[in-house]
Amino acid sequence: MHAMLRILCCSVCFLIFQGELLAQRGDGSLYSSYGVGLLSESNFGQAARLSGSGVAARSPYFLNYLNPANGTSVTAYNFMADAQVDYRLMNIQTSSEEITINRTNLSLVSFWFRTSRKSALSLGIMPIASVDYSFVKKTYFAGFDTPFDKAINGYGNINKAFANFAFDVTPRLTLGVRPYFAFGHINHEKYYDTDEVTSGSVAGFTMNDRDNYNGYGLDAGLQYVAFKRGDKQVNIGLSYEFPARLKTSTTSMAYLNETDSVLYETSSIEEITKLGTSLKGGLAYQSKKWLIAADYSYKMFSPAWENYTNSHRLSVGAELMPNFYSYKLLDRMNFSAGLFYDTGYIKSGGVPINVKGASLGLGVPIQGFTRINLSYQYQQKGDVSQLSKETTHGITLNFNIADVWFQKPVYK
Repeated sequence: MHAMLRILCCSVCFLIFQGELLAQRGDGSLYSSYGVGLLSESNFGQAARLSGSGVAARSPYFLNYLNPANGTSVTAYNFMADAQVDYRLMNIQTSSEEITINRTNLSLVSFWFRTSRKSALSLGIMPIASVDYSFVKKTYFAGFDTPFDKAINGYGNINKAFANFAFDVTPRLTLGVRPYFAFGHINHEKYYDTDEVTSGSVAGFTMNDRDNYNGYGLDAGLQYVAFKRGDKQVNIGLSYEFPARLKTSTTSMAYLNETDSVLYETSSIEEITKLGTSLKGGLAYQSKKWLIAADYSYKMFSPAWENYTNSHRLSVGAELMPNFYSYKLLDRMNFSAGLFYDTGYIKSGGVPINVKGASLGLGVPIQGFTRINLSYQYQQKGDVSQLSKETTHGITLNFNIADVWFQKPVYK
């Protein structure tokens, strides 16, 4: 059984890493060309298997990053390391063409440990927003009838390095805060392929605008056990993402592609940008075997963000864990499923781009408390009449390494 398990894990890793591993490259969506791109939903760990549900979930075995107050729920061990790799196969349909692309990203690295019986601390890095798009347009020189290609692409991301502290105020009430430092850059490039139309008299050149970001922000949350009887309980969860305050500046450059000769380079004055905010609420029913969660979230943006709009997101998910401490492999595996619908926070042509999807998950114990969690996500975004219809098939591989400190074996 263990040999088969090793073969399965190696096979999954091999398939996933066939794509180019680019940390936070994005998912290739044309809708990431708006603003600072696609915003992270914090669907890591357990939340990835539940389609983004879990603001109120308090699993004794798993963390999710939707609610900073979740940190004290884990009781089975003293420390945990999380790493997540996402593979995305995306089909993009526009009014003129259809393409399929794939991306592989390292999306999360974190380390959690107990600081006392009532508190826990997490340190890590996760994304805030990502940009990854490319397309080609026909353009003309003034006074010329012959068109040439202008290749437009964008890439980059904004990440946050965070410290998440959670504290049990009472046996039923937990509070959490997650201060973070945000950093990253986003490139917007335009390549003008002028060689053919000008017979080489005007060499092909690239114009690049590099937006640089750094700043700080704060997430806060609470979880409350509203009902508890035996092994069954109902939890309420709330979390709030304060608007991140970022210093932004742009470096503009133009250079010849053949010789890498820089034609010009300028830098803009540093400005202050505030990202949107998000309010999330949820309910969760839990027993020894089951977790059933339902969440609602509301994103809000200031009028300055012209391509973004306030949006609503609903998600539900369930997870079955027969017996975490059983000696049988099948009993220790966890099985998950979820659904979600988002009215859309990005506007194209003045119309919000809605998103819907579903997920299935499977968790496999490796050794001791260490597990590999594998989930599949299906997502559909937008429509050809707006900008593009994007259908995504994703595989998430979450490495959950955990153990107990200062434990000595006893032999009798």
